[in-house]
Amino acid sequence: MKCILCEQRKAKRYCPAKRTYICSVCCGEKRGVEIDCPLDCPYFVSGQSYQHTKVTRQRVKKEGVQSYIRRAELYNRNPEIFAQIETVLVDFFRRYNIKDEDLTTALDLVIKTLDTEKKGIFYEHKAESKIVNELSGQLLAVIRGFKDRAEVGQGRISIDYAIDVVQEFLKEVKFYREIETNPQTYLIHISRYHPDKAVQSQSSGSLIITP
Repeated sequence: MKCILCEQRKAKRYCPAKRTYICSVCCGEKRGVEIDCPLDCPYFVSGQSYQHTKVTRQRVKKEGVQSYIRRAELYNRNPEIFAQIETVLVDFFRRYNIKDEDLTTALDLVIKTLDTEKKGIFYEHKAESKIVNELSGQLLAVIRGFKDRAEVGQGRISIDYAIDVVQEFLKEVKFYREIETNPQTYLIHISRYHPDKAVQSQSSGSLIITP
């Protein structure tokens, strides 16, 4: 029996999302990206665990444990802003086939815009790419939703905190670009934490990325 996805290799793994068997290569490459994996799928769980452990060890070796402590502190102050930023990134990845380099540029623009705003000047920095500018604008919209609206209450953030959060995302993207050759490694990584969005992208006719 051949894999229904590649139609080449032997199907050995049962895929609950596809309700049939697929090959180990397609499972490894497409889970959480093209395949809407149930969160309790043993292959999805083990794959996530392996990747997380691998990257954690590499980053701790390079930057020390303080990098994770700082990110955890920022996350615990407002986990919702992290979730919303990741949602925007995954959406752009699936709709526009952006690369980690595009994301790096967009995050740089956001930081520059916030730094300029901190000085009392309201100016949105732009790049040459329309998609990058759109991504930067969406990220700024998320941040301003937490920063400028009093009704957010305890979830309201300062501009300094917003800059720190974006810088953490930027550091993480740059790290992935250093250790991997795939130009979309980081975006693939976070998309696998949002497998529920895979089907939404396919149903809307969006471009699906194969790592």
